[in-house]
Amino acid sequence: MASYRLGGTMDRGALIGRYPRLSDEQRRALGQQLASDLGAEAVISDPDLLLAYSYDATGERHFPDVVVLPTTAEQVSRAVGIARRMGAPIIGRGASTNLSGGTTPLVGGMVVSFARMNAILDVDEREQWVRVQPGVVNADLQAFLGQHGYFYPPDPSSHRISTLGGNIAENSGGPHCVKYGVTTQHVLALEVVLADGRRLWLPRTGDTSRAIDISSLVVGSEGTLALVTEALLSIRPVQPARRTLLAAFASVDAAMRAVSALIAARIQASALELMDKESLRIVESYVHAGYPVNAGAVLLIELDGLEDDVERAAAQVDLVMQRHDAMECRAAASESEAEALWRGRRAHYGAIARLAPHIWVQDVTVPRPRLADMMDRVLTIAARHNMLIVTAAHAGDGNLHPSMPYNPADAGQVQRLKSADRDILQACVDLGGAITGEHGIGIDKAEHLPLMYGPDELAAMNDIKSAFDPENRLNPFKALWPAERLAEPQSPPSGPLWAPESESQLSDMMRWARAHGQILKIQGQGRRTAPHGYQALDMRAFQEIFDWDADNLSVEVGAGLPAGALARLLAQRGMDLPGVEPFMDDTVGGLVAHNAPYWRSNSGRGWRDLVLAVEWVDARGRRLKFGRKTMKNVAGYDLAKLMTGSEGRLGAIARVTFRIRPAIELPVVFQSNPMAAEEAWDAALRLMAQPDRPEGILLVKRFGSTDVSLWCTGGLTARPRRQAIEDGVGTPGAWASGSDAWLDTEQERLHQVYRAVADHRYQRGMVPVDGMRGAYLRLMAHQSPSVFYCPGPGWYEILGAEGDNRHQVPVNDEVLHLAERVSRVFDPDQILR
Repeated sequence: MASYRLGGTMDRGALIGRYPRLSDEQRRALGQQLASDLGAEAVISDPDLLLAYSYDATGERHFPDVVVLPTTAEQVSRAVGIARRMGAPIIGRGASTNLSGGTTPLVGGMVVSFARMNAILDVDEREQWVRVQPGVVNADLQAFLGQHGYFYPPDPSSHRISTLGGNIAENSGGPHCVKYGVTTQHVLALEVVLADGRRLWLPRTGDTSRAIDISSLVVGSEGTLALVTEALLSIRPVQPARRTLLAAFASVDAAMRAVSALIAARIQASALELMDKESLRIVESYVHAGYPVNAGAVLLIELDGLEDDVERAAAQVDLVMQRHDAMECRAAASESEAEALWRGRRAHYGAIARLAPHIWVQDVTVPRPRLADMMDRVLTIAARHNMLIVTAAHAGDGNLHPSMPYNPADAGQVQRLKSADRDILQACVDLGGAITGEHGIGIDKAEHLPLMYGPDELAAMNDIKSAFDPENRLNPFKALWPAERLAEPQSPPSGPLWAPESESQLSDMMRWARAHGQILKIQGQGRRTAPHGYQALDMRAFQEIFDWDADNLSVEVGAGLPAGALARLLAQRGMDLPGVEPFMDDTVGGLVAHNAPYWRSNSGRGWRDLVLAVEWVDARGRRLKFGRKTMKNVAGYDLAKLMTGSEGRLGAIARVTFRIRPAIELPVVFQSNPMAAEEAWDAALRLMAQPDRPEGILLVKRFGSTDVSLWCTGGLTARPRRQAIEDGVGTPGAWASGSDAWLDTEQERLHQVYRAVADHRYQRGMVPVDGMRGAYLRLMAHQSPSVFYCPGPGWYEILGAEGDNRHQVPVNDEVLHLAERVSRVFDPDQILR
């Protein structure tokens, strides 16, 4: 589709015309050099064969100069090095199911096809991870894991053909992300090849003990920062029971009111999909799935878990649907009927594609309570531009896909499509949403990023691109375009202010400190005192609650708000955030900035999985905001995760938007009798393998002991679940119920942590994914310090130990240098420590 200009942005044609192209002679030389190094069978240069690599699912066509099909990471490294030396751009490619033009070779160059790097290299069922090459098809991994009783949660609609490397590049979601999260929640570690051909293992996602979280930046970066050559991914046990229900409503608005009621009733669906009236008519005529075509909207609801729990939840769903005016609510009577219902949802794209020579699929995300409003606006836009727009949505996370069939040979229709497309993006932003939830920016939306981001934010993302890829070789002009830069103020404000009360004051203070070379240490509660010669920056004035949205399961607060105050507010309203407790005096910004370990949720990697958006002021004095109050957002680089664990090295956090959840009604804590470290490890893995595993699991070695106790917590009130815990642990222990039991346990643990921090005898970190058992046993072999170890994410805390790096995952010096280059994007003079 031809480009069109957003006010103030550069036209794509003029922009890419400046990029140097290879001459015919250079193109031949590149192909010859690659064939000589990789073998002729790994190189495609025939123009007729290059056609297959000139487009993706968008249909826009741009020919590459050459294609390579490596089989190893080493071959990728060599090929990238050759392309760089010969001045060719480099585009990674999986199955090219991409719907935003992200894999089209816009300016020619070398396409690296990962089709032959399709091996599942290793799997550890007990520790629940799998190691794969990027060309593995998502559905092939699911089939392989299914034989072992496990699954990989992200399942985009294209999972039968899309590859895991592409899923990582786009941070793909899918129907089940409403319960299990998107790709970034399941990426543990990545091997990448950088733009200069260097091959590196990046640190574990979420491990900020030695560097900022540059690994999380690569996820969703659309191949513009690095090429992924290997990935370690987390997997989960298959749930023993599953039910699919269909609920029909007179309108989309009625359906979304029922969704809100499900959330309020604490019913956790594993998938929650919505189709509008026009979708039902078109899809049903195509696949005969059994949809009620007279309905204004349909919800598809999937529940999974233990058999009794699923049956109970299905009865609750039926009751909620009836109370909220469902025209009908029925459960699939068989596996084949359930499959037919889901086949219809997956066929949405294909059914609409029959209506015209081409189809344009948009992808926007709004806060869940605004989904019905957004769908109404889409219908209004369709009428305004005389276009058919058919919409399906992931109702659980506010992600909708307006689809527009059109004829590219009809110039008038194409122009109306462009205008409608632009209006949809603007409407999404007006409702507080993100212009893409899972399809990415690609070439489709790069010119529209100014709808979401100002010049400072666009400049920051461009500088991150330059930190990874200074010559702009990797997938140029995708994900973002070169940005207009605001001139930095030349005269700093007079006089410092070390306890700012507004973001404007904070910006002035940062600019003053930079101009005067003042080294700063950002503080919340002040538990970690500023070293001699540093100026402490007190952030405790930022205590406002800016946005409370229980229906969206989100809250936005000032970074200086005490965690205890937030926890008490959440408890009063029946909500919860796992990392905060009522007795804590830490600021929420401090917890996020330090990625403070918590163990009440053991499947993620800390605060990165709870933070939806961060607003901060960097050392240049720029006020930056990344992320939105949406559950899915792949517009630009994921800088909200970069701030998590940054310890003030990138700026001072002013506001944070969190993902919250309904509170557990009656927390339960179990503490086993002490046992040998090996026994405790095996017991923890047995619990992790349970489909309905405890929410939190912690292994604890007390000061002066050689034995380990296993603690677990969650809503484990039913006797069968308690019995399953005891059977899994294999040794007796003590049970305690109620919020006081949990709070007493956690308060005692955190007070030990606080004392160790104050005495400078505290260590924390994460262990290697593929060596967790050995690392755990080495940690527990210490004779004196107390050790807390969380087997899900693999973090540990040592209390009473001298500060050293004996237990931390080794980090390559090249990785540290890369992290430093990224840090200088925000703090070029290194005034933040």
